Amino acid sequence: MEKNFLNFKAEDIDRPIFRFLTVERLFQIFKTHSNVLVSPKLWDDPFENHIMTSFIQQKMEDEKDICVGFRDNFYGQCWTQTRESDAMWRIYSPKYNGARITTTPRKLLQSLFMDTGNDINDYSCFLGKVNYYTTTKLREHLDKNALHWLIEPSGQGLTQSLLFKRIPFKHENEVRLLINTKFKTERGESLYPYRFNPLDIIDDVVFDPRINYEEFQNYKTELRKLHFKKRIVKSKLYDMPKFIIKTQF
Repeated sequence: MEKNFLNFKAEDIDRPIFRFLTVERLFQIFKTHSNVLVSPKLWDDPFENHIMTSFIQQKMEDEKDICVGFRDNFYGQCWTQTRESDAMWRIYSPKYNGARITTTPRKLLQSLFMDTGNDINDYSCFLGKVNYYTTTKLREHLDKNALHWLIEPSGQGLTQSLLFKRIPFKHENEVRLLINTKFKTERGESLYPYRFNPLDIIDDVVFDPRINYEEFQNYKTELRKLHFKKRIVKSKLYDMPKFIIKTQF
């Protein structure tokens, strides 16, 4: 499984990663014991899909039909190595209805490996860090690697085509859980749910710092009823620090 961590340093595989999500989605995970990956076509930055597909078409003019759908079998989910920031809460919890869950790259990828449970995991399941480029550097990166990604046999190549973004998104510090279902079955749907035990995989839950305290307590009680015994807290990001200024006269 180690080779299925892409763009990672060895020491980062067991360090925390985080996902910001709505409270509704949080409880869905705990109640259904499932995690849901989505088609890249639904991601917020359509530039990613457009530039890669367009670039491959330029390189392989005679095989456009083959290239157009080369990502259609992929599903993914976005995590981050950033523990917390004002931007993260405002982007992913605009109505103060968000939470942050924590796990490690190893636990997360292992959950996908365990669900698929077959001999082709090494070719289909990956966890990768996103690299960030200027538009100029991105074109150079694609020029150097795109055709190799298409023909590379281990599955890592096509997966790498989903691990780049432009510099304006660098604050996301993103990590992506990815599966290529071409090695399994043709799906065609927009979502890919798989079995996921949050009691084992999730290490803590942190709620939006702006949430009402009574509401936080209700959510915490509900999670305890769902047998989650690990850390549950309300973020202190906006708590005012106490300063003691000593003066002498």
